[in-house]
Order: sequence, then C-alpha cells, then structure tokens
Amino acid sequence: MATPVPAGLARRQFAFTGLALGTAALLPRGAAAQGADTAPRPAQASGPILLHGVSPRLTVHALDTFHGTAATGLRIDFARLSDGQAQPLRSIVVNANGRSDEPLLVGDSYQAGDYELLLHVGDYFAARQARLPAPAFLTQVPVRIRVVNVAERIHLPIQFGPWSYTYSRGS
Repeated sequence: MATPVPAGLARRQFAFTGLALGTAALLPRGAAAQGADTAPRPAQASGPILLHGVSPRLTVHALDTFHGTAATGLRIDFARLSDGQAQPLRSIVVNANGRSDEPLLVGDSYQAGDYELLLHVGDYFAARQARLPAPAFLTQVPVRIRVVNVAERIHLPIQFGPWSYTYSRGS
C-alpha cells in the first residue's frame, strides 16, 4: 500500500515536473545534450522591409472602429512639415479598402523629413450620418511622422472612432 503524500508536497512536485517538461520542450533539439549556447539573439529581420519588386514607399490604411469597416470616403490632407509649417502635398480620399489608391510617397517623392496626415473625421462621420452627440469630440485628427531611412517601407495603419484614434508604424 502506497504512503499518502501530503497535498502541499504533491502540488509542488506536480509544478516542478511541469516546469521541467516545459523547459525541455522549449530547448532546441539536442541543445541541452550538446551544451549549445541558448542565449537570446536579436531579431533577424531588423533591417528595412524588402518586398520582392516593391520599392520603398509610404502607405496608409484607415479603419473606422465605430462602424467596424474600412474608412471609405475619408479625406486625408497630406503635408510636409518645414519649420513647424505644413506645406500641402496632396489630398486623398480613402478607397473601399481603406487605403489610398496610390502610395503617399514613392520614388523621387519619398524623401526624409517630417510629415503630417490630417484626417477629416468629423466630415467623415457626418457624411456617414452617424448618430453622435453634438458637438463632435474629434473633428480633425493630425498624425505626424518622421521618415528617416528612405530605404525602408512605411505603412501607417490608422484606427479611429468618434472619441479616439490610434496609429502605428507597420511594414
């Protein structure tokens, strides 16, 4: 007849066994046996994003989180910033996929510098006849970015609603 193991000791044995098995599963095959260096290494893809045949460019993707759709019809004014002043480059209207039909910057126009995208979210929600409190909380959303390395592709996913917005650097 087996001797009963106190509950606290059984839980500890179970936890240590699980920890040992989990650690062994994470090690590369044979690393423990060969004494291989398992120190963390930096990410291998730390350079510019290279897409086969796609030149470096700046693109945007706008998503309406209030309606849960692409921001079709959203107007974005795009400008270069110089000495704190916006120098307009172009205005675009977001297509059915939530993107501009063409990159904002590509080829010779893709230069290092500071840029601003001004999203006209108040007009967008008015055109969609969204039922929102008046006056609107957000009317225009400025997104300011800096292009440093023109060999890299920059994609800006922008999510917005009537009360908030977020954006990040994508690739």
